[in-house]
Amino acid sequence: MTRFWKSWYALAVIAPLALVSTVTIPHNAAFAAEQPNLLIVGEDADQDTVARGTRIFNRVLAALTTDMNELGFKVYDETAAGMDITNPGRVRRVDAELISVAQRIAQPPIDAIVVFQIFASVQPNAYSDIKDLRVRIAGRMIQVQTGKALGNFEVAVGPRGLKPLPVNCNRDCILEHVGNEAKPIAHEVGIVLARKLDEISPVKAKSSSALTEPAPVEAPRPNPQIAASTACSGMSTAYTIVLRGFDPDETGAIERMLIAFQGYEHHRPVRTQTRLAEYWYETCSDQARLERNLRIMLNQMQGQNRLASTGQRFEIERIPGAGKR
Repeated sequence: MTRFWKSWYALAVIAPLALVSTVTIPHNAAFAAEQPNLLIVGEDADQDTVARGTRIFNRVLAALTTDMNELGFKVYDETAAGMDITNPGRVRRVDAELISVAQRIAQPPIDAIVVFQIFASVQPNAYSDIKDLRVRIAGRMIQVQTGKALGNFEVAVGPRGLKPLPVNCNRDCILEHVGNEAKPIAHEVGIVLARKLDEISPVKAKSSSALTEPAPVEAPRPNPQIAASTACSGMSTAYTIVLRGFDPDETGAIERMLIAFQGYEHHRPVRTQTRLAEYWYETCSDQARLERNLRIMLNQMQGQNRLASTGQRFEIERIPGAGKR
């Protein structure tokens, strides 16, 4: 057994066992992930959709924002958050542009976008001079860094469900009338999407206990009942973790510790070489906790190591020392 593995064995096995003997974790313990930062954006590349910046568009945007806010989600204004990196007046944008803008916004970091489309049309009645109205609003949610689809919903209302246009309705009249009819439809879409997101990113349950978690780094516990009682709150997300300069034994030991971190859900090797390993790492732990766990892990390792992070990517590199002969 190498010196490296002896040190890891003491951290991963002996220390957690001693911790279990002195600290009791309640049955309803939960690991809190970050609640997602949202950006609500309109996809209007289709010429049949209502363009960004119009009265109808703005009323739908406001309705969706209200629905997300009511469930406690943090919604950021696209213009305010992205005006330093893109022209806020751009219209007829495809979803690729919307995702790219969300990925480039650094402060605040955007976790998910709510993309909506508005289709509105006027249909002359076949038997009279009545002008019927059709409105369809579609919305979907995308996790920005992973591209994962989080849910979608749409509501379409035809002539029998909407008031027809008034007689001699000019442009302003049409904009106001369609806006009045589109707003409640937008609320229907927004409420459903907000509830879907609430299921994916639940709020941490309130507890009367003042006990805090014992340690940020945690190995698998010998008591399976304790391990099974833990749960996640907040939205799970994925990170890229890159290991450079470690031999295969060290990489295997690090991988075991990554699995032992609180909130761990799944990981997958993306690329492996003799001294390079790259992992896709899914967790419900927040980014600050994961970085703290990685730093504690590095403090237990032999030699000098470097940790760097950019967005959802962590790079851990062994700093080579002078060789001995």
